Amino acid sequence: MSVIVHAGRLRFEMVRRGWSASDLARESRLSPATISAALAGRPIAAKSLDLIGDAFTRVPSRKAIDELIMGESFGLG
Repeated sequence: MSVIVHAGRLRFEMVRRGWSASDLARESRLSPATISAALAGRPIAAKSLDLIGDAFTRVPSRKAIDELIMGESFGLG
């Protein structure tokens, strides 16, 4: 089964951790192409989304970054 990830929310969670796309690929054990597809709004496997979620759960957001971006818009509307 494939899913389409909300790219703005994905970027927001990456920013909260100070991660680049390659950081997310490494932490989630996915290929850079899979992360690129998710960020472009293309479908990815549901299992890939699980791995991304696991990576975000394993590495919490950084409080200092959260405070800096508070109130910023990352296309979350």
